Amino acid sequence: MASASTAQSETNKWWVAAAILSGQLTTSFGMFAVVVALPKIMTSFGADVNAIQWVMTGYLISRAVPMPALGWMAGLVGRRNLYIFGLLGATSCNALCGLSWSMESLIFFRVMQGALGAPAMGIGIVLLYEAFPARQRGLAMGLVLLIGSLGPTIGPTLGGYLVQEISWRAIFFLALPSGITSLVLTFAIIPRDTPQAGKTIDVPGLTTMTVFLVALLLAITQGQREGWGSSYILTLFAIAIVFFVLFLAIERVVPHPVVHLRLYRNFSFVAASIVVFLYNAGFVGTNFLVALMLQVVFNFTPLQAGLVLAPGAIVMGWIGLFAGRLSDRIDPRIPVLIGLACFALDMYFFSSLTLLSGVGLVTLLVITQRGAFGLIQSPLNNALMRTLPSEDRNMGSGLHGVHRGVAAAFGGALCSLLLEKRLAVHGVLLGQHHDRFALPVEQSLDAFGRFLQQAGEVPQQVAVQSMAALGQVYTNHIRMAAYADCFLLLAIAFILALVPAYLTRDRIRPARQAAPPVAVSSDARQTDPVSSTS
Repeated sequence: MASASTAQSETNKWWVAAAILSGQLTTSFGMFAVVVALPKIMTSFGADVNAIQWVMTGYLISRAVPMPALGWMAGLVGRRNLYIFGLLGATSCNALCGLSWSMESLIFFRVMQGALGAPAMGIGIVLLYEAFPARQRGLAMGLVLLIGSLGPTIGPTLGGYLVQEISWRAIFFLALPSGITSLVLTFAIIPRDTPQAGKTIDVPGLTTMTVFLVALLLAITQGQREGWGSSYILTLFAIAIVFFVLFLAIERVVPHPVVHLRLYRNFSFVAASIVVFLYNAGFVGTNFLVALMLQVVFNFTPLQAGLVLAPGAIVMGWIGLFAGRLSDRIDPRIPVLIGLACFALDMYFFSSLTLLSGVGLVTLLVITQRGAFGLIQSPLNNALMRTLPSEDRNMGSGLHGVHRGVAAAFGGALCSLLLEKRLAVHGVLLGQHHDRFALPVEQSLDAFGRFLQQAGEVPQQVAVQSMAALGQVYTNHIRMAAYADCFLLLAIAFILALVPAYLTRDRIRPARQAAPPVAVSSDARQTDPVSSTS
């Protein structure tokens, strides 16, 4: 009887994995495939840069806002119902984006896609985590990263082909097959769970939380463009602070809060959340800097830059799967600490790149960076979930999503600001040390002039072209120095993340001591809340 129950559990967990991972693939495509279509969308609707950036910014903000309320919403309607509602809404909005008739309608559907996709991402991870026995939950988190890596790998590539050969609208239908597959499997496989009785809607908490997060994310994402000292950005920050204080005050007194603030009295959860924030901010900032450096400094085309970045995404997925499985067998902190150290070391080597560095070295560093991320992500997700009891995992997963969303916005904005400031600093330093009539400059101009004359250039234009060529060389040196400073600061951030990573502690026994898995069924949910899929 026990063996039959175990066999049923083994079968069920893989069916649940198929259902949830199909949904994760849907949301992953929604995030990454649209990037390659932005120029075509601008042309199609006659939009400017300020309008088109809302296709991405609106999606990212709306995806982050519902995350803290996932635990509360799951208790109100049930995990399964919330996951189905979110995935159905996100999949439908994908199709509606492809059918949009104006820039305004596209932005609206993208905002709805992000807001509805948030439950599918957050609750889906919890359903998958609890479908697996304790000894295999790191493997489950590794599977999430492996599937998630397909988004940045396949999404832009296949999306670019569809945009070029068919239409930009076709990319929004790319995720429909996986979304429909996930919905069908979810209805058939994942058992119903009962909503918690007595749940009421915390309207003041929802309102203050929404205003706080929207104002904060708007300020972070638009600060560089509008100016960090502008009245618009300062007003947004002021609104965020006021409503954050109101939110904290309300959540302390209402009987059924949107967010249980007691989770932040869990030291291990707080430590893991700090690591999540630091490494997500660093990862997004690194991606921003590397993509920009490849095209601006090394003069790669978008296709060439994509080819340099693609192998890293593949490596990230497979290392994430391996690291997740490893975290089931050893302390999850070990691969996290190794990954953070490798990331810091990789940032140091990035800071050592020069204009003469070959494409092979750059590709190797990108692969190492993505591999380090894979080594961190799955074990850290596993460790974070293990710090929480079963009844808090819905809310913990939602808060984890908020930490990642805010970190992503913060990392990109901070690196953009730092790059701009360091470019200005190194421009001044170069001007102080290289006078126009200094001997090395004159020698360089003479060398450029001789080269251009031998190439057959018109003598009257040689001086102008020599000065322009030398200016470009100096500009690239300034850029490389600025990028090096940013990479070094990121290395320091990852070194600092080692401290909270070490302080993270499990609240449960090691996986090897866990009880045998039980079948995923309605009966099992009533007797074993930790191992059920609820």
